[in-house]
Amino acid sequence: MDCPDCDLSMVEPGPQSNRHCCYRCGRVAATGETADDITIRERGRQEAFVLLDYAMALRGECRTRAPREDLPMGQLIQTRGCGKCGGTMYRTVETDQDGSPTQESQFVCSACGHIE
Repeated sequence: MDCPDCDLSMVEPGPQSNRHCCYRCGRVAATGETADDITIRERGRQEAFVLLDYAMALRGECRTRAPREDLPMGQLIQTRGCGKCGGTMYRTVETDQDGSPTQESQFVCSACGHIE
């Protein structure tokens, strides 16, 4: 399996896993996933990191940029619970100048990678 971003062969999964991993960029893929599946999971993972950094900064009582401030103008992050594992699912919503949604991505679970 090749990484859709780096075009390198991903490291084969170990005996108790079905996750391939790119040693250069860190993307992961389950056996049989498409390049689009890998890209969607990575987008969700990066969005989750932004939110986690923000939550950690709030817990430490220091204010850093809000997650929405890190994203290009016209994007929002929506969350909901994962129906599979109970974790938090994230998705990006593109908005117009008035804040009305124009395009929505799929929800991706930051814990298990489930897509809805």
